[in-house]
Order: sequence, then C-alpha cells, then structure tokens
Amino acid sequence: MTSKAINSNTKLNIYASFNLSADDVNTLSLLYAPLIGSDAFLLYMGLTSLLDKTSLACKDLKHQDLFDAFSFTLQSFNKARYKLEGAGLLVTYVSNDGDYTYMINPPYSAKNFILDSPLVFYLKSKLSEESFKRIYEKFVIDSVSKNELTNITKSFDEVYQSDVYTDETIKKFGYIIGKNAKNLKINENTFDFDKFTKLIDKSYLPLGITNEFKEKIIQFAYVYQFNEDEMSYIFSESLDRKNEFSMNLMKKKIGVYFQARRNINSPKLKEKSDNDNSNVDQIEYLENITPTELLDVMSPDYPSSYLATINEIYSRIDLPRGVLNCMICKVLRDKNGELPGIKYFEKVAESWISDNVLTTNDAIKYVTTLKESKNSYSTKSSVKNNPIDQDNGGFRSL
Repeated sequence: MTSKAINSNTKLNIYASFNLSADDVNTLSLLYAPLIGSDAFLLYMGLTSLLDKTSLACKDLKHQDLFDAFSFTLQSFNKARYKLEGAGLLVTYVSNDGDYTYMINPPYSAKNFILDSPLVFYLKSKLSEESFKRIYEKFVIDSVSKNELTNITKSFDEVYQSDVYTDETIKKFGYIIGKNAKNLKINENTFDFDKFTKLIDKSYLPLGITNEFKEKIIQFAYVYQFNEDEMSYIFSESLDRKNEFSMNLMKKKIGVYFQARRNINSPKLKEKSDNDNSNVDQIEYLENITPTELLDVMSPDYPSSYLATINEIYSRIDLPRGVLNCMICKVLRDKNGELPGIKYFEKVAESWISDNVLTTNDAIKYVTTLKESKNSYSTKSSVKNNPIDQDNGGFRSL
C-alpha cells in the first residue's frame, strides 16, 4: 500500500509500553541528543509527554496539534521523525485510511548504550575526548571490592510468603534495571555474512553461529566499514585464553585495528545528504533565484499578476523555496509560459508531498525522471540560465 502523505489534518495515535524514567531522560539528553539533534529530541520528549500515564496511549490527534505544540513545520517534523526512526526510538505505521500510529521505543539503558550499542562509536567521534570521558564517568558506577565483605542479604522466601511465585514485577520493571534494546536496525547491508563465515574457523565458537553473533558482526562491519576479509582477520585475533572467540575481545581489537588502518580514533556519524555533487549548482540556483528572475527566464512577457501569484505560492505552501521554484518552472514549461492560480499549485504540492518530494534535490530528481512530452515547452523559453531543458529529461545542467 502506498502511504498517504502527512498533512496538518492527518490523524495520529501514539502508543508506548513503558513510562519514561529519570534515567531514560539522562540517557536521551547526554547520549542520544548529540547524535539525533535538538528537534528529534524535542519530538521524542513531546510524544512521550502526551501519553496517558495509565494507558500509555494518546489517540485521535491531528498532526497540526503536534506542529502547534512543538513549533514544527511539516518538513522539520518529518526530518525529526526520520531521525528517531533511524535511531530505533520510534516505529511508524499507517492504516488503510491513511491514519498514522507512532510506537515509542525506550532508549537503551546508559549501560547498554555504552557497552552494547553501535551508537557509542559515533558519540565518541561527535564529542571531544574530555566531554565523552565526563559523560561516561557520570553513568559508570565504581565497582565495590567484595573481598572483605560478607553478603547477608535475605532472600525473598526468608521475608515473604507466597502461594504462587510470579516474576511479574521483574517483567514490569525490567526496562529500568537494564534494557537490552534491539530497536536499532541496519537495512543497508553490503557485508556478505555468508562469505565471512566461510573465512573463519567456526570451531572457535562454543555456541556456533547464533543470531546475536551475526547481528554483532554485521553491526561492527557497518559501523567501521570493514569488509569480509578484514572482519575475518579481526575474528582470528579475538580468541581468549581458552582459544575461544570472545565478543568483548573483538570490541577491543576492532578499535585498535580501525585506528591503525584509518588513522582516526572512531568512525564519524554523518547524516545522509539530500544533495549530490551533480546537482549542487542547480540546487543553489533554485534556492536563490528571485521571482522576477525566474519569470524573466521562463515567461519573458509575463503579466504583473504573476508576481503576486508566486508570492502567494511562497506564503501558502509549506515547502522549501527551492522546491517551489522548481515546481513553478515545471508548471510554466508544461503550460507554455502561462501561470495557473494558487489552487492549481496546492494540488500539485499535495501530489509532490505524497511522492516524498520534500527537498530541492528531491524536486530536481523528480522532474528529471518524469516522462515529459517533447513539445510541452515553447522554444522561446529555452534561453541561457533556464534551469529547465527538454534535452536533459526536463532539467538543464547549469
């Protein structure tokens, strides 16, 4: 099913399976926020604050309610939402009616974030060594030597009497005492795990190849961008004194190997850019061209009312200026230099948003991949600096 694009009136429901604890807030503030940014952090905290504390649900809102409450535009909301999804903090569903459901995931516990999450490698690269050390020490509790101590703690059955034993309390509060969150997904997997297993001696694995082992190897390979040969070498260097593979030892070896090969301490976390090098000039052109310059190129004999229409497009349609300019160029070309009214552009905008055309680069790719009629634009508009050109799929390289 093709999902319905979000607009201000799209309905939404919010659910969670936990109440956010003070420890969770500290983890989100100090460990997640440097990676996901302030908008995504605000959205996560906002969604959790809207939940009923008993039912852990919030139903029948409209997206405009979120936009108003947290000062989001459609574009900034989507960007923040995608960051939460990528970090494993949010799962998004859409119904056949086009309503959205947001399932909030708990963050890693601080312990698991530092010891078990691939995100910690990116956090190290994001912060200075001193800042990371200060944050690390905030969460690490010094271990107490028990050599001269005697444990006199009473057991449950010494204190309480119960007809039926149940571990419901442990289940209920398990996320507080140490969540083993597995919400972080890596879909982009160029690492060939089968090839890797053929390169290693599986006899070093006491439990064989488990799902947890596979998941960790793929995570390490993705984070450090190692290939199968490199990972198999690190595997062979990660044997303990019993001559068995040790995941903890691999964590140490992989960092040493990475530093030696790449000459940097940790991999960097980088957001995927909306722009590619081939479109940089076109993006800059569309984001900076004025309405007058655009009309001079696309429709030299334009009436003065066209300027008012373009300004209305800018003020009423919540898309970036570069996207709107690309849309105006395409419509002018398709209409042989004639500019329709605002209602027409609002319908076009709905169509573009439904196709996830949300950035200038999206718009450029969108118009260049559409099948255009060869005679849809008069030759008088094909002048120097015109960003639209039929001979290049509808968009001219500047």
